Amino acid sequence: MTVKFRYKGRSFGSAQSLGAALTRDMAQTVERALSSAAAASGAHIRKTGQGYEIEGTPDQLARFNRRFR
Repeated sequence: MTVKFRYKGRSFGSAQSLGAALTRDMAQTVERALSSAAAASGAHIRKTGQGYEIEGTPDQLARFNRRFR
């Protein structure tokens, strides 16, 4: 007996591939939320090897923090 998973219109035959798709979607969602919060507050965002760097004035960073929560 095989188990098929469906997620966002795609069918998955293994839990590993479903987990990879979920992880990828979560990472994209977080990245979009970060970039939209940075753009709306006037701050700049960069993706680095250690994560994301957000640059701006103290007022811009405070607005970013309020928008990202």
